[in-house]
Amino acid sequence: MRQEELVRVIERQDEKNTRFIKENFRQMIENEFVVGNILISYLDFIEKNNNPELYYGDFNELIKKGGPPTKKLKDFDISKQITSQGMYLHKHTYIEVDYVYRGCCTYYIDNETNAFQLKEKELCIVNQNVVHGIEIQGEDPIVIKCMIPFEYIEIDQFPKPGQEVVVMNFLRHAMNENITKPTYLIFRIEDTEYMEELIYHMFCEFLGKPYGWRRAVKNHLSNLFLYLMRVKEEELVQAVEMEEENLNITKVLDCIRKNYQYITLRDLAKDFHFHENYLSRMIKQHCQMSFRELLCEIRIKEAKKLLMDTELSVTEISARIGYQKPNFFFKLFKDHCGKTPIEFRNECRR
Repeated sequence: MRQEELVRVIERQDEKNTRFIKENFRQMIENEFVVGNILISYLDFIEKNNNPELYYGDFNELIKKGGPPTKKLKDFDISKQITSQGMYLHKHTYIEVDYVYRGCCTYYIDNETNAFQLKEKELCIVNQNVVHGIEIQGEDPIVIKCMIPFEYIEIDQFPKPGQEVVVMNFLRHAMNENITKPTYLIFRIEDTEYMEELIYHMFCEFLGKPYGWRRAVKNHLSNLFLYLMRVKEEELVQAVEMEEENLNITKVLDCIRKNYQYITLRDLAKDFHFHENYLSRMIKQHCQMSFRELLCEIRIKEAKKLLMDTELSVTEISARIGYQKPNFFFKLFKDHCGKTPIEFRNECRR
């Protein structure tokens, strides 16, 4: 196996991708993610507060706005997991195959508390709509990501097996719009030389894009899936089927708390794909208060913390929590707390 050649190809592409992100951060966000209304509102909020460095600040905090974002994909893509981005939860509308070439990583599914370790020479294949994220661990690790649109999966070329084949069922379910349960599979790869030879050729085709490169990639993917179909049961580490995700009110509330400075009911409803009135009733039923009342309560609570822990002026605090008119904030705070912001600060510091 040409291991040195594979590493050189991976590292060369990684350097190119990292440089592009640093030089074209805004374009990368628009190219890679479905930019929802909440994220747009967040960017507007940054501009209004004249703090553009936040936009180019922590990548994870930026894309977490509004919940796990959906990644876009126009064509097949293969790359190394960029370590500088860190772990962020996301989902997509295609299949992803992640292979730990060197080192290990922590794999998160659905949330930041449900995690497992993906070890060296293990492979995880993730269905569309599975919320997941990768955190790199160890020294000099290499995790290879392969993003596969459904048109690259030619499952009909495989004869129907005489027995139950996990990968075959996975692919059939993934490509059937009537079956919505997301799944993921984890394999321990025994024939690493063969697997890495396939990966090397896919990298070369993708990066060089010679004549017929898409046809070549489809052939390599067919060989990859055929290999996984032949995997022995003891080499299949884990096969998980998750129930279809419904609207979870805790996720809606979490989104409000994270984006309280600028979020609106309209943006929230659009990003969660619900009618405003329906979402409003759901919040009222769960919290015994309206969206506006809940938002006010969260903002006032944050204002109290800023009054106690910082030297920011009332005007600065008003803008930071989402109220552009200090007089409105002043009256709202007094109505809510029975005292002015300054009176509250002075009482807390006695």
